[in-house]
Amino acid sequence: MLKYLDYGFENRPAIVTGAGSGIGEAVAIELAKGGAKVALFGRTLAKLEKVAEKCRSYTDNVLCAAVDVSDPESVKAGVAKVIEAFGGVDILINNAGIESRLKPGESFFGTLFDKLDEETYMKFFKIHDYGHYLMNLAVIPYMQKNHFGRIVNTTSVTGIHGNYSTPAYTASKAGAITQTKAFAMKYGKDGITVNAVAPGMVDTPMKIDATPREYEIVASKTPLGHVASGLDIARVILFFAQENLFVTGQCLTCDGGSDLA
Repeated sequence: MLKYLDYGFENRPAIVTGAGSGIGEAVAIELAKGGAKVALFGRTLAKLEKVAEKCRSYTDNVLCAAVDVSDPESVKAGVAKVIEAFGGVDILINNAGIESRLKPGESFFGTLFDKLDEETYMKFFKIHDYGHYLMNLAVIPYMQKNHFGRIVNTTSVTGIHGNYSTPAYTASKAGAITQTKAFAMKYGKDGITVNAVAPGMVDTPMKIDATPREYEIVASKTPLGHVASGLDIARVILFFAQENLFVTGQCLTCDGGSDLA
């Protein structure tokens, strides 16, 4: 069994947002394998509890909190629960995200491209940008006390090249990338690194609308020959969460090379 003990996760308090499935679930389980104290944040407590059971195969230090990352009070309450249980926060994985749902006959570059209402449009920014902002500000004071922190933000290749989704989604992901750099510059002096990963297509429940043909097309254009799993992306996230790291303010594309095509 692969372990991450060399990454220095042992007994480190960690928060993973969007931990109920997909990339967040994979990150939480891998952190648990490495001995971290893992807090699972998400909107649906029942989903979090299922992931928590998997994490408890590796550690007893697991808690769940129903948190809406775009709500300041919800974030404060969730982080307070972690501080009470674990005494601090050393690792934050900002992974919570949303994607447009497609109805039969719809496409991102067709029906949804120029028909987004204000509420739908801004919701992407509330989760992908404001959510990161709120979570960062809630945990950074505790990281400053120990002069140590690892923040990793899940973004998207769409925030780099603008393809394959709606303007709101791609713009919000681009914002998350530049916000990563801003936090890295401000808090590096406190021993806090802030980095981002930009996945391409990932085989997770969020891609429920994708057809088998779409998976085939992406895989055929990917030099590594397949669409990423949640674990593929989790392993890149964990690299940026390791104890001994001299990297900050970076965004690493992790799409198997499909952006090279």
